[in-house]
Amino acid sequence: MGLAVRVRLDLAYDGTDFAGWQAQPDRDTVQGRIEAAVGRLYRQAPGQRTPVVGAGRTDAGVHAEGQVAHFDAPAAIPLAGIRAGLNALLPGSIRVLAAAEAAPDFHARFGAAGKTYRYHLLTDAVVSPLRSRYAWPVGDGLSREALEEAAAALTGRHDFRAFFAARPGEEPETPVRNVVAARFVEAGNELIFEVTADGFLRYMVRRMVGTLVAIGRGQLPSDRVAEMLRDPGASGPRFRAPAAGLRLYRVHY
Repeated sequence: MGLAVRVRLDLAYDGTDFAGWQAQPDRDTVQGRIEAAVGRLYRQAPGQRTPVVGAGRTDAGVHAEGQVAHFDAPAAIPLAGIRAGLNALLPGSIRVLAAAEAAPDFHARFGAAGKTYRYHLLTDAVVSPLRSRYAWPVGDGLSREALEEAAAALTGRHDFRAFFAARPGEEPETPVRNVVAARFVEAGNELIFEVTADGFLRYMVRRMVGTLVAIGRGQLPSDRVAEMLRDPGASGPRFRAPAAGLRLYRVHY
């Protein structure tokens, strides 16, 4: 591999103890850890930084099974050496699953055609505390019929202002997104909400799940999702699921 090669990284991480993906001053983040590991791997001088660009800016406490990132290698290291070297320098909560040479114009974020997120719910009456690090224990009283009816209303191209909150100065150009699929699947004693869209807004999936669970519990009417999409400013309670159950499952190119 020659100089100035763009490298694609496929990543998985446990986001519990990180302040999200994006590097922030005086905060421990996934991007910050990976950039530090890249700097050490390539023996960069203090103050030098090789940017590592992620496909999605997962929030504090959110996990990833299929995050994608890229960086421009400042020196020649075999791809197998990049993966092994970074994993040796990273904490066990962050793993480089694969390192591959990418096209010079590949961009992990702007080149993504869409993403799939999964949110894990635990539906047992009593849940071991050892399992709640990666899922939300919601109990066994949810109406599956109400959940599926409400989830179906999410599909299509909609204004999702009712399902996100932006930091000042980080408002998106448009709150409109196209949700290709939104469904619930069972996996043992877990109920997984899987949603695929061309893009996601801040807290969008967690607010979707919080609203759906409230509907499944009978706290909201079954047509609440459709109402929020028709009228994003409609009055009423807003729900947001905990970060622990959310995972960036796949980035689509």
